[in-house]
Amino acid sequence: MKKYAVFVFLCLVSTNTILSAGERDHISIIPKPAKLEIKQGKFTFENATKIWIDQSGELQNIGDLLASAVNSSVGLNLSATSKMTREIPRSLVRITIDTAIQNKEAYRLSVEPGKIIIKSGSNAGVFYAVQTLFQLFPLEIKNEISIPCVEIEDYPRFQWRGMHLDVCRHFFPVEFIKKYLDIMAMYRLNTFHWHLTEDQGWRIEIKKYPKLTSVGAWRKETMGDGKPYGGFYTQDQIREVVEYAKQKYITVVPEIEMPGHALAALAAYPQYSCTGGPFEVGTTWGVFEDVYCAGNDSTFQFLENILDEVVNLFPGEYIHIGGDEVPKDRWQKCPKCQARMKAEGLKNEHELQSYFIQRIEKYLNGKGKKIIGWDEILEGGLAPNAAVMSWRGTEGGIAAAKMKHKAVMSPGDYCYFDHYQGISGEPKAFGGYTPLEKVYSYEPVPYLLNEEEAKYIIGAQANMWTEYIETADHVEYMLLPRLCALSEVLWSPKQSRNLDDFLSRMPYHYEMLSLKNINFRIPPPTQATGEYLISEDEAVNLSSPIENSKIYYTLDNTEPSQTSQLYTEPLEFSDEAILKAKTFLPNGKSSPTSMLEISVIDTSENGLYYKYFEGVWDSLPKFAELRADKTGRIHKISLDQIQHAEDGFGVYLYGFIQIDESGEYTFYLTSDDGSILAINNQIVINNDGAHGSIEKDSTVELDAGRLPFKILYFERDGGQQLKVEYKGPDIPRKLIPANKLFFDIY
Repeated sequence: MKKYAVFVFLCLVSTNTILSAGERDHISIIPKPAKLEIKQGKFTFENATKIWIDQSGELQNIGDLLASAVNSSVGLNLSATSKMTREIPRSLVRITIDTAIQNKEAYRLSVEPGKIIIKSGSNAGVFYAVQTLFQLFPLEIKNEISIPCVEIEDYPRFQWRGMHLDVCRHFFPVEFIKKYLDIMAMYRLNTFHWHLTEDQGWRIEIKKYPKLTSVGAWRKETMGDGKPYGGFYTQDQIREVVEYAKQKYITVVPEIEMPGHALAALAAYPQYSCTGGPFEVGTTWGVFEDVYCAGNDSTFQFLENILDEVVNLFPGEYIHIGGDEVPKDRWQKCPKCQARMKAEGLKNEHELQSYFIQRIEKYLNGKGKKIIGWDEILEGGLAPNAAVMSWRGTEGGIAAAKMKHKAVMSPGDYCYFDHYQGISGEPKAFGGYTPLEKVYSYEPVPYLLNEEEAKYIIGAQANMWTEYIETADHVEYMLLPRLCALSEVLWSPKQSRNLDDFLSRMPYHYEMLSLKNINFRIPPPTQATGEYLISEDEAVNLSSPIENSKIYYTLDNTEPSQTSQLYTEPLEFSDEAILKAKTFLPNGKSSPTSMLEISVIDTSENGLYYKYFEGVWDSLPKFAELRADKTGRIHKISLDQIQHAEDGFGVYLYGFIQIDESGEYTFYLTSDDGSILAINNQIVINNDGAHGSIEKDSTVELDAGRLPFKILYFERDGGQQLKVEYKGPDIPRKLIPANKLFFDIY
């Protein structure tokens, strides 16, 4: 009988065991090591295996972790010891600190048939080496643990490899916070940004101000549901989490929001507002006008007293002070704030916010701490020693780096894990679309920075905002597998990253996460969605990277279940159809639904021509005056149809659109960055300019027939999106079907 156990969660004290599930086809380490050489042979753990460590203390804990993982999987009785013998054992794991390794998170891992050698300049590097070692273990364990022989030299690309969690909109217990840290450690993330205060809830006990939790931690309802909601962490629980994170070489960065997003605190202590209240803890999402009063010295005393307790709980270098989305309405009308501006010679309320942040920074600097804040802290002047977290695109990070301030990149387009992972069938999310592949494509160092300025980009992180994420299960779903992609972006050398290679390593991790019973987004049977074009001699292929999973599908527009048709071979179609399919795991969990609107088309006639250009523009160039880098045909309006650069490119699409009935038609053009839609040689929609995703529409009268059709588009940087929809007589709003687009040249 096969022995199935639970993969060790890479913590220093663990009763979990190692997963089992089949022989390894190839090395599937994530994040990918800087240097990896696969050698002949294997190392097998046995009763005679000795685990030698240089010293007791933390290194002992790491050695114990390895011994415990092996013992619980195959019934051995290994132990780690710093007492070494002169005689070299026939089976040895040697863990040593090598001060010649300068990067404290770097490590070297050598696996030979009778010997494993781990070296690092610090305990953290040893810990990461053990993470890699665990990923060499087989998923399926019968009677032994054997791992392939390798030589690995590894080190992180970035110092700050972060993951954020908002516990204010929805609260999560300590045990789940620990699990979150476990997952981070598995993939070598080292910074946990804990968002502890917000309009909708104050989550950290402050002994000097007990009403922050007795009042501020509880809201009477959430979005009108009529159900009281709340919770908070005691200081003992905070210490417990910080210590647990420390064991995994993760630094906890607390966020104490100011001067905005403070409604929960003001509900408890309204005297620190501009109006005096009364207030209630926020029950809806969004930004609220009431903020801390910047003209009242007692406000600063209040915050300093809070920070005194926070500083004593978190030993890390940084305190996150928020600083984002601060309405200035109350300050504009507040006599105390206006008096403060006059006394300090401040020109406007933006400078008043800068005064607020700088005053807090000076206080924290005196406590041996540095501040980091969202990129709005740049407005009105950046505090002297502050680091910037750039979330509104890359501009904040660029500005900070050019000012020689450290920056952590966290742009919403790539790093907001509260965004949807797929086009359809997903649980409710905040909005946006950030699939696994897009996270993997992210480059934290903006190309606008020179080599010296780039040194101030100390890393990046993803953010998990929880307005629409109510359960731990949902958090895990939104986290994984995108965290795997993030880890490789932040750890592995830029030149080694390759999406196809990364995806080829993911099946091992899907298996491991599944057997561990961690929730994750199961890949749907196809990445395609919406209109799906095939010719008469083509078939539709569905697949899953997860062993032992099954695919079920329907053709009657109903949701697939495990009683639906089982997919066993490619599907052929002779006419239009709606195909829905899901991947199911043995435990019953399933992927989002893949829905394909099958259209059988004549690929020699349907579609548009394109010209593709590379360059960086702030508005649409005159494509007619440029030489195309390549040309071709596409069969529907989608950037996915054209192989293109990550940033800095333009596309000119042209052909004909078939209008079946004369009448009024409305077109919807969505793009990030600029675009223009022209029909019958007239501009219908102008959506030009460098901007985020913007939809524009226009209504026109069109005669029946084939009409000239053009789309001009350029992508400068950031997100990439181009979508065209229409509606007309008896036509609901939808994407323009491929069978209405033609290649005819005019």
